[in-house]
Amino acid sequence: MAVITQSANYSAATLLYYFVPPMSAQHNKIKFPFWQYLNQPLFSRDSKLELNPRRFAYSWRIGLLERCLNKECDAKGPQQY
Repeated sequence: MAVITQSANYSAATLLYYFVPPMSAQHNKIKFPFWQYLNQPLFSRDSKLELNPRRFAYSWRIGLLERCLNKECDAKGPQQY
């Protein structure tokens, strides 16, 4: 019971850090998309200008994942179904 009351003093972010530690820099290969951030279209009706770098990086990584999943894979050899 003392453990539960003691852990209640920690914030949710602190507990999350202990249970799911962040990836080390050597394993995180996708860095901040600095060039894409600087080359955002300013006056475009198709895309929204994102000035918050964290929000831009988050949406850019989601777009990167979507582009990777939509890519056609041209596998050589017998196909497995």
